[in-house]
Amino acid sequence: RAWASACGVNSGARRAHCAGIANDLRRAVERGQLSLAFQPIVRLADGRVTAFEALLRWNHPDKGMISPASFIPIAESSGLIVPIGNWVLEQSCKLAATWRKNLSVAVNISPAQFKSGQLVDVVCAALAKYGLAPHRLELEITESLLLEKSYETLEVLRSLKELGVVIALDDF
Repeated sequence: RAWASACGVNSGARRAHCAGIANDLRRAVERGQLSLAFQPIVRLADGRVTAFEALLRWNHPDKGMISPASFIPIAESSGLIVPIGNWVLEQSCKLAATWRKNLSVAVNISPAQFKSGQLVDVVCAALAKYGLAPHRLELEITESLLLEKSYETLEVLRSLKELGVVIALDDF
């Protein structure tokens, strides 16, 4: 299974643990058990908050808070990262639209979202639905995505830039 490679599975117990997390995560998505926290991004020159980064959180009903480091790789390998990422994007735009006009929101985008062929449409729909100006949305991508240099990735980046969305390099 795909989640097995994400978990570095070497034992039956570890494999079962990861399968359990994947099943619980699937239910969490269905039941709306994921939430967002927003970390301020501060401009060093004057100490002003200029944006907030959306951070995905999962408060499991039985196990409590589960670290994103534990569930994001499983979400990526199970295919859940695309609907989860789209939800994060939409909810972030919804909330940011209520903030002062000089504040932006930063959202991490997974390589799977880029490869889904839906990212530009999802971004356009969220911006339009909540009336958020494109320059107030910053999409954080990883350098590994840029290293691929695929035509599709470059086309998505070009389309997002034409919309006026800010692209930032994350995790470098």
